Amino acid sequence: MNSFVALLWAAPRAWRFTAIALFLLMVYVLGLAAVLAPATDSGVAAWWPAAAAGALALCLARGSERWLVALLVGGVSVAANLGGGRPLPVALGFGLANGLEAGAFVAVYAGRGEPARLDTVRDVLRFTIAATCGALAAGVTAAATVAVVAGGSFGTVLLAVVPSHAFAVFTLAPLALTRGRRVRSERTLELLIQIGFVLLVLGVAYGPGRSLPISFMILPLLTWAAFRFGIRVVAWELCVTALVASGFSSMGVGYFTSASGTATAATGSLVHLFLITYATSVLLLAAELAQRDALLEREREVVHGLRDLDRQKDDFVSSVSHELRTPITSILGFAEELEDTDLSPEQARFTRVVVRNSHRLAQLVENLLDLSSMSLQSEAGPVGPVDLRTLVAECVEELAPQAHSAGVTLTAEFGDGMLTLQSSASDVRRVLTNLVGNAVKFTPAHGRVWVGCTSDADGVLLTVSDNGIGIPPADVERVFDRFYRSASAESLPGTGLGLPLTKGLVDRLGGRVDLQSDGRTGTHVTVALPWLASPAPAGDSSAVTAGM
Repeated sequence: MNSFVALLWAAPRAWRFTAIALFLLMVYVLGLAAVLAPATDSGVAAWWPAAAAGALALCLARGSERWLVALLVGGVSVAANLGGGRPLPVALGFGLANGLEAGAFVAVYAGRGEPARLDTVRDVLRFTIAATCGALAAGVTAAATVAVVAGGSFGTVLLAVVPSHAFAVFTLAPLALTRGRRVRSERTLELLIQIGFVLLVLGVAYGPGRSLPISFMILPLLTWAAFRFGIRVVAWELCVTALVASGFSSMGVGYFTSASGTATAATGSLVHLFLITYATSVLLLAAELAQRDALLEREREVVHGLRDLDRQKDDFVSSVSHELRTPITSILGFAEELEDTDLSPEQARFTRVVVRNSHRLAQLVENLLDLSSMSLQSEAGPVGPVDLRTLVAECVEELAPQAHSAGVTLTAEFGDGMLTLQSSASDVRRVLTNLVGNAVKFTPAHGRVWVGCTSDADGVLLTVSDNGIGIPPADVERVFDRFYRSASAESLPGTGLGLPLTKGLVDRLGGRVDLQSDGRTGTHVTVALPWLASPAPAGDSSAVTAGM
């Protein structure tokens, strides 16, 4: 929800001019009321709320309009002072002071091409500097007027006007400059309780009979509002606090009054400075928290966008893989038929290349489909008794020709105890095939690959070790990312899908996989599987994030 000033800034010109006129009317009414109210010993108004109305009127002006509106603020202020019975020279001087104040405030605070706002820490700092500059401009001009025209004390008037005008801007302007934020429904009761405490503490801290300095008691409640309800609520509670504190003090009630119970010349300035300090601190805190919340919200939006993008990517990969499966199967089938026919040696060699690469392509498509299905939280295969001795022996037997052609020794070792668990035989088989196949592929000639299987109280441990090229330690954390290939493996064929698929399968079975390598003496992979497969709960995306 935009602030009141931002909404009017974007409104049609007629609406904006009408709002400026209303603010100028408020300058006159509030100025006249301040002049007619009991004055301080310095002869100036105890509080000048018209300063906030003039500043807001100028915030709505654009470009060259600001000069005209500043002149109008000054003219209306002259009329208010004359209506309150002040002499013409004093009224002219005070009108000039108010026009300069509004102009200085907007020159520092509001940009030319965008509406003034109070959303961020930078906005609050600029607002504070602008309010201070405007109050100083008004104070110097008003003090010079009184000193020249009425023979008053320049310093006394300056110290009375500056806090008065700055206090008005700090108290009232944020109500129109802060952006509203809908309070969450579950915090409505909390907000009502907090408001009740604010009113109670205001009565206790600033009410009659207060001789102890307990004005600070309101600060924790304003901090509470900053943390929980946003800067707009803070602005309103600051305004109420300011009105209560200054109102009681002007009536001679509360801690800031003199010992005789009357307001002194310094009382108003002291109250104003005290509350300006509160306002600056709490507005800065609320703006910082608002920035943090905005950043968190943007991060949430980015995360949702990335999740949607990831889902679309998975859908695309799945769709393309499905479309590729049929023509690849057809190519492979006809190529295998050609292998069974009488061919010349050269034709037979060509056919073997086609068959071999068709198998590789078909396996790649199957891996992509498997990764996509795990991204969609598919369930593991049928769970039943799995004899790991048999599975490991079959895996070693199937990959023995590949190991032999590579000059690699492939052996299996089994520990004592039961090696039968309740799991998905197809998933465990694929885990073994991927790990042992990788180990053989990345082990040079005359190397060795060991496959081990042992049990403990929690389940079964499968180990695949080799003395091959290994993985650099810097790459170990990323080997389970999809399509990632270690620098040591760049010279060998591969897609970077084997280990991500393996981790996804192990996660789906409720197990854990750990890979260790020093990059010189080989790689050691350990897979821990529970006695009873316990798939990750729905919504757990560990299998997905591992490959992202």
